Amino acid sequence: MKRIKPTFYFVLILIIILPFTCDYQFVNPLDPEVSPDEWAPTNLTATAIDDQTIRLNWTDNCLFELGFRIERKIGNGDFAQLCEVDADVTNCEDSGLNSDELYIYRVKAFTQNNESGYSNEMVDPWHVIDFDGNVYKTVKIGTQVWMAENLKVTHYRNGNDIPNVTDGTGWSNLTTGAYCNYDNNPNNANTYGRLYNWYAVIDNRNIAPTGWHVPSDADWQILIDYLGGYAFAGGKLKEAGTTHWISPNTGATNESGFSALPAGYRYYNGSYFSLGGDAIFWSSTAGDLGTAWYRNLSYLSTNVSRGNNDEQNGFSLRLVRD
Repeated sequence: MKRIKPTFYFVLILIIILPFTCDYQFVNPLDPEVSPDEWAPTNLTATAIDDQTIRLNWTDNCLFELGFRIERKIGNGDFAQLCEVDADVTNCEDSGLNSDELYIYRVKAFTQNNESGYSNEMVDPWHVIDFDGNVYKTVKIGTQVWMAENLKVTHYRNGNDIPNVTDGTGWSNLTTGAYCNYDNNPNNANTYGRLYNWYAVIDNRNIAPTGWHVPSDADWQILIDYLGGYAFAGGKLKEAGTTHWISPNTGATNESGFSALPAGYRYYNGSYFSLGGDAIFWSSTAGDLGTAWYRNLSYLSTNVSRGNNDEQNGFSLRLVRD
């Protein structure tokens, strides 16, 4: 009988410990080397229920948690606990929100004596943040979600720099990705975003943050069709008024919420043109003989123009959600 007692006590210890451990610890519940990150929640997502409510969902990686703690940060503030939910509950809703505010969420599991690491951080569905930390508003138009501001990132998704090429001759000789500020004035980027050649668009290091991409020619066509076709979509896409657009800014209503701004463009020879007069956006779709497809909005028209032009040109970028 003496040889049975150690086995009995070991089983008893397991029964006591199991409710307060997680699946990785269940493999070896006495292992002090198990990291809290190994049983942290993953795949946190945020979906808009309406313009005041967000539904959060995540994946539970803990077998015997007591519950989850959800934290929220507003703007540049600090994270604070929003709520706590019971074990095996992998969603919650946050309501009474202002879609103009930036909200960022994270989740952690907890047991009686421990807390997991945090999940991925998730931005609310009304905004997107690029690698540099620039925050952009978004807008849903039909079935698509678009950035409602021009891109101004200076790094690819992996952290590599996108070169800022100011010299005109240097710009015209490029065969790799680069950006510039209109007239080489960084202050223009604050309002109008930056101008990118097409090599930056197609670089496999990705200019768009995770979950977003540069729109293809087909993506642009879906948008134009939804807004009534080429003859009318321009007016619905352009920011209204003449704060940024040259008068008369014909037919501009911005009823789509896209808020297109006239950032002008940089010609392949390095010269700058048409700030206030034209908004020209790259697609990710190649044309023929060193060209790519774009869309152009003008201060003189409600039209949207489709064309292809040299890959060395510097145009604006809008992103669309995957």
